[in-house]
Amino acid sequence: SDLKKIMREEIIEKVDHKNLNEDVDFLEDIVPTAENLAAAFFNILKDKIERDLLYEVKIIETPKNWAVCRRD
Repeated sequence: SDLKKIMREEIIEKVDHKNLNEDVDFLEDIVPTAENLAAAFFNILKDKIERDLLYEVKIIETPKNWAVCRRD
């Protein structure tokens, strides 16, 4: 339930039904590709979730088009 709350507050409420090119502060000057979204979301979550609990963020656009950002 903690992860769900963090996801809702830090990401979903900020991007859901928004123009990612214009309305999302943390995406300013970033082209919102799946790769860039995965990296941006990972960077937000890494400061909110314990390191051992966050391994990757995966953005799935279609079954054949997705992007992953993993911790080092």
